[in-house]
Amino acid sequence: MITWLLGGYAVFVASMAGTACFVALFGDDRTRRDSGFKVLKLVWISVAGAGGVMMLALKLGGLGLV
Repeated sequence: MITWLLGGYAVFVASMAGTACFVALFGDDRTRRDSGFKVLKLVWISVAGAGGVMMLALKLGGLGLV
């Protein structure tokens, strides 16, 4: 069960990051490209930042997996 949840979360984050990268690189105007970079930065910070790692560790610890 937990594998499916973590896998689903990984697919969701990867699709968000991929979409943000596409908009940031191939956006029509400067405003859209800037927005794409902002979203990409927010996704990266939330996933790879200390807060995201700590929350994942707490959730896994609460489930008894860590």
